[in-house]
This record gives sequence, structure tokens and C-alpha cells, in this order.
Amino acid sequence: MQFATQRYQTVEINVPSGTTLRQFNFPDLPQLTGRNGQPVIIDSIVFFSNKATPVSGNSGSTVISDADLEKSFLTIYQGDLAIINNMPCASLSFVGDLVNGTTGTVFAQPLTRNLINVSWTKCYVTTPAAAPTGGTVYSIGVYYTVQNQQANSY
Repeated sequence: MQFATQRYQTVEINVPSGTTLRQFNFPDLPQLTGRNGQPVIIDSIVFFSNKATPVSGNSGSTVISDADLEKSFLTIYQGDLAIINNMPCASLSFVGDLVNGTTGTVFAQPLTRNLINVSWTKCYVTTPAAAPTGGTVYSIGVYYTVQNQQANSY
């Protein structure tokens, strides 16, 4: 039987120490581009706040501060077309504190439905003012679906 299954990929964008850059490109993400012939649909993209996850699960690096995340914007390309242009990263954020000062976790899996054929190496995060604090990473989660994938039996 053929059907769509949702998967998850952790992505990191490095912000080098001492940086003066204000644009940070995504790495090449071959598993999220459909290079194996299977169409990949991006269901949602999540930016993790420092309060929610102080260190990245990939490298153990410090996650960018919440203040810097709030000043960051996402641009996504399909081919040569920017289909998401300067979306606030905080609007796609997994946050670690509830309103009213109560500690906890809030997550609603923000949706960016039906992004197909994303050109990841053209996608980036920008900060319009000063460069963010270096020696950190943007910690990002990508939920995606692979069409016509055979189900695993256990």
C-alpha cells in the first residue's frame, strides 16, 4: 500500500563567533528536496527558542537567544521564486514559557503548507539590524511528508 507519511528533520544554521553577517543560509538538505525521486512536501517549519531548548540536539551548540530570534526573518525559495519572504522566525517558534509567567511549553506546530521543491541552499534567515550574538545556532525542525512511500512493518 502506498501513502504519505510525516517525518521530521532537525536543521542547524551556524552563527559564527565574531560575525558581522546579517544573512545566514540553510545548509544543503538533500533528504528534504526529493532528489531520490520521491516528492517531498514541507508541512511545517519550527524555530526553537533558547528557553525551549537551550542547546541544539545536533551539535550541542547554544541555541540563539530569544531576543535575536525575535529579530530574525525567514525567506524560502522554490526554484528562483521567493515564496516566503521575510516571515518573522518568532511566528514559527516553539516557546518555553507560557503567558502569565507559568513555566511550561507551548507548541502548535505552525504550518507552512504544501511547500514542494524547496531550494534549501537559496533559503536563509536574516536580521535587518545588528548581527546576532555569534557562537550560536538557529535550531530548526522541519516536518515533512514523502509521497508514495511504502509503510514499514514492524
